[in-house]
Amino acid sequence: MIKRLSDHSVFTLMVLVLFALCLRLPALWIIPKSGIIFKPGLLFSWVDWINQWPIFSVMISTLMVMGQALFVNFICRTHGLVQPVGYLPAYFFILVQSLFPENLLLTEYHLGNLLVFIGLACFFQLKDGYNTVTLFYGSLCFGAAILIVPDHLMILLFLIACVLVYKNIVISDILAIVFGLVMPYYLMKSLAFIFRWDLKAMHSVETTPIDMTSFGSGISLIFIKYTVFALFSLFVIFGMLRQIGGYFQNNVNVRRSKLVVILFFVYSIFLMLIHWKEIRNFHLLAAFPAAIFLASFFSGDRIPWWKELLNYILLGSLVYSLYSPAYTL
Repeated sequence: MIKRLSDHSVFTLMVLVLFALCLRLPALWIIPKSGIIFKPGLLFSWVDWINQWPIFSVMISTLMVMGQALFVNFICRTHGLVQPVGYLPAYFFILVQSLFPENLLLTEYHLGNLLVFIGLACFFQLKDGYNTVTLFYGSLCFGAAILIVPDHLMILLFLIACVLVYKNIVISDILAIVFGLVMPYYLMKSLAFIFRWDLKAMHSVETTPIDMTSFGSGISLIFIKYTVFALFSLFVIFGMLRQIGGYFQNNVNVRRSKLVVILFFVYSIFLMLIHWKEIRNFHLLAAFPAAIFLASFFSGDRIPWWKELLNYILLGSLVYSLYSPAYTL
């Protein structure tokens, strides 16, 4: 299967689409429950309304995940993040996005993360020639994502770190980032005032309160109960180490792109750790770098049999955790 997905052809794309449908659409027969969101965003009411019709919710989320997977695959191909690329990043993105049953329904995180990934694509373009306008557009996407997933307020540090990957930061860069982040908020506030919209989520954009008192016990509980998540995390770490090991074998532009991926992985892990009670939602953000690291681990000019076996173990454990009544998380 890994060997087939390493090929970039129309037939492989059709296999990938068929696989995604077979993995996620059986949820139509079990109807998973919606996940708990501690701090709802701008689209919470809309998503909650769609989830009242689970069949449409599952189908919309499946289409969104497939679209995001192909977008991630395009980014990997364009910026040389995985060699050979094929459709492996898209395949592993779909797997990571389907780790928990509630991820099969549409959530605010699917919508917010789409804007984050578009913003990341803008930042990757900076390697072809630094442009403050591109930086602003990327920050604008992140600002819109904050309205949907308020906990992305912390993304400012990641954006500044990304700029430092390409150049020394100056005041114009800070202004472009800040204006891009706050403009969607003030635009929506203005429209809400003019048209008298009742947007409760706009009254105060704030992050979820962090309870550090039970942090240690919570993290240990995650890796005890969430065995499939822990299994995927292990191979993500192996893939990241392989990326780091071959870091200086690439040209400067590819190295910068890989460094941005690693920085984004650190940011997404940071969010997961401080919001570990919502890990079933926040891990969707980490699917972007996780898919790249997993594809890096399993890719190669020659695919040994044990990698194929490991892939089937990952896939089998994922399907069992999603649909077996005997498996409780």
